[in-house]
Order: sequence, then C-alpha cells, then structure tokens
Amino acid sequence: MRIVSLVNGSLLSEAASFYAIAYAKAIKLPLSFLFIDNGKESLEKLESSIATLEEIAEANGVKTEAVMLEGDVISQLQHYAKLYSIDTLFCATRKLSNSHSFSDKIVRAGLETDIAVVKVKNVPQVRAYQRVLLVSGERINPHAYLLWLGLVMGNEAKGKLYLQNSHSAQNASTKSGLKYESQPFMQIANMLNQDVDVVQVLQPISPERINNYLVENDYDLAAYTASDYSQKLLNQVTDDSSINSILFYPWQI
Repeated sequence: MRIVSLVNGSLLSEAASFYAIAYAKAIKLPLSFLFIDNGKESLEKLESSIATLEEIAEANGVKTEAVMLEGDVISQLQHYAKLYSIDTLFCATRKLSNSHSFSDKIVRAGLETDIAVVKVKNVPQVRAYQRVLLVSGERINPHAYLLWLGLVMGNEAKGKLYLQNSHSAQNASTKSGLKYESQPFMQIANMLNQDVDVVQVLQPISPERINNYLVENDYDLAAYTASDYSQKLLNQVTDDSSINSILFYPWQI
C-alpha cells in the first residue's frame, strides 16, 4: 500500500504533494511521486520540484520514490493503479472551475483508489496549515475521515468535523442524531491525543454559509467529502473560498 502524488513540475502539483507528505507521515505509508510524460512538461522543472519534495519528505521521515511513465496520462494511471495498491491519489487542480480541469478526467476514470483533488488558493498556507475542517453530510465517510485525521496529525494541527444535513431544514436530523453519528469518530481522535471538535448544522450547505464559517473561524484548509454533494455545489464553494481545499472522492461509497 502506498500514497501517490501526481507531479509535473508545477507549483500546484508541488503544493498538492505537501499535503500528500503530511498524510503519508501520519499513516506511515511510502509516497510515490508519479510523473507521466506526455511531451508537454519541462523535465528540468520536474527534476527540481521532485528534489525539493524528496528533501521535505525525508525531513518528515517519509520514504519516497519517483516514478516516470510515458504515454496517455489516464491510460497509464489506470494501468499503474491495477499494478499497485494505492491508498490515496493526490492531484492538483486549477484555482477556478470555469473551465474543465484534467483532474475531472482523473475522477471519472474509474481508478481503484480514493482521490484527493487539491485546489490551492493560498500557497504560503500549504506548509503552515494549523486548522483543518472536514465538511461532511449526515454520515461521516471513514476514508474521508482518515484523510482529515491524517492531515491533522501530520502537521500537528487542530481539526473540526462540520456535520450538516444536505436536505431541507424540514427533513433535517436532530442535533442529538448528528452527535451520535460523530461520537465514535471523536473518540478515535481523542484516543490518538488529537485536538479535534465537532459542529452540527441543521441547514443545507451553501457557498456563502460555509465560506463565512471558514473565514470567521480562521481555517486554512477544508476537506470536503465529494460524494455527499453535487459537483456544481462543490465548485461554487471552493471557487468562492479564499483558503485551500481538498475534494475527497472515495473509491467505494
């Protein structure tokens, strides 16, 4: 089992790899920096970027390898995922969703792995994040929870679960029900001596509401369980946000 981060020498892929390093550190898995050469990227920038990432990973006690393949990116990814057991694939996406990103094709490729799509809005916050929010629906996906908890532990950050009902307020679950849902996950974090909390909301998600909450509470990273929301809504929320986001797509929902 390994973590994989797609790299191409760009600042965005480098930023996404920082989160992959923090996660790999927490769950004690090796990390592969995967580059698929389609003839469009600068190999000089790539080598410099990988050298920087390997240095950071080594300082954090994370074992790494650099893998270079050639050909169509999606086809090579599908082949690689079948050959190796991947815990999570990290990849970067553009700041705005007004045009199709290559990460969309990766999500739709049917890879047998969880996918963490990183949208970077604030580069300095990537390595200095201290407050991490997991935005979920009524039920917490255990794979999304593991990613969130790993990011919290990997950078000694503080974390909070943001549980909310995705339907109308009329059909919303009671707060006691949401508390019951979150209780075992909170206990796991407490057993690991992690500083985490939970907030329960009975209103449906909206870009304005969630982004106001992020700013008011000084968060610098938000992870979203993508299977709980429409892609249109996720795009609106993360496009309007001023902080870095991770859209987590579980392989098996």
